[in-house]
Amino acid sequence: MWIYFYLAHLLGDFIVHSDRLVQERHDQPLADLGKHLAVHTILMAVASIVALEIFPSFSLSGLLMLAQAIVLISICHFIIDYGKIKLDMVFNKTISQALLFIMDQMLHLLVILFTFYCIFEPPAFLDIIGKTFAEKAAATACIFVLATYGAGHFLEILLREFAPNYKLQEGIYRLSDEKIEVKTKHENSGKKEVEITTIKTEQFFHDSPAKIGQLIGMLERTLIVIFMMMDMPQGLAFLAALKTLTRFKQFEHKQFAEYYLIGTLSSAIIGILLGIIAAKIW
Repeated sequence: MWIYFYLAHLLGDFIVHSDRLVQERHDQPLADLGKHLAVHTILMAVASIVALEIFPSFSLSGLLMLAQAIVLISICHFIIDYGKIKLDMVFNKTISQALLFIMDQMLHLLVILFTFYCIFEPPAFLDIIGKTFAEKAAATACIFVLATYGAGHFLEILLREFAPNYKLQEGIYRLSDEKIEVKTKHENSGKKEVEITTIKTEQFFHDSPAKIGQLIGMLERTLIVIFMMMDMPQGLAFLAALKTLTRFKQFEHKQFAEYYLIGTLSSAIIGILLGIIAAKIW
């Protein structure tokens, strides 16, 4: 049953929580955390309603235990998020920010697991994924949220230092081409005249908006998870070829090539690992 609460947490953290609220979290941390906590509480209440619909045998005592779980998880959520905001101000390096993101998400998961372990019967808790179709569907939904929005947030932090400079750079946003034409003329006197002409062209263009790159990454990881669930790892080669084709010309620039390689490999590893987990669920 805890999987419904974990899905509610992921929806609240990555989908409902907008970029504007993330910015407010640093400007007005307590006010934003209040809004954030309210969203999570509502989502957990919805998760409880879903659980009651799926398990109609729940008694009044079971409903009270769910209410206790919501209160306890909400309090812990506030403490964890407030602590992360304070740590973000101290540890501002890329690797530190990435580790804080992972620790934050792991702590939220552990709080949910520990709460359900303490409040409900341990034997029921030991069935981690669950046996019902609804629980497996919720677990799969968690995988896809992590593969799309969760991994997107993590990679945005991880690749911050590797991102190329968004100025008009040679090889990325300014493509230069130079060619030399040689013409030879023969005069009636027998003399030979050689004319050499150098033609240089420059093409300027803008890169795709950042949101487009994030959307492509989300679709890529979604397809990777689906391929792994369908036991079709050969589909990964198709994705790699398709993605490389769209950026082929920009690989001439070393900084972009390194950024692209690190981002693609990191995204693929996350997608494959989550795909393996998703395949185990069913």
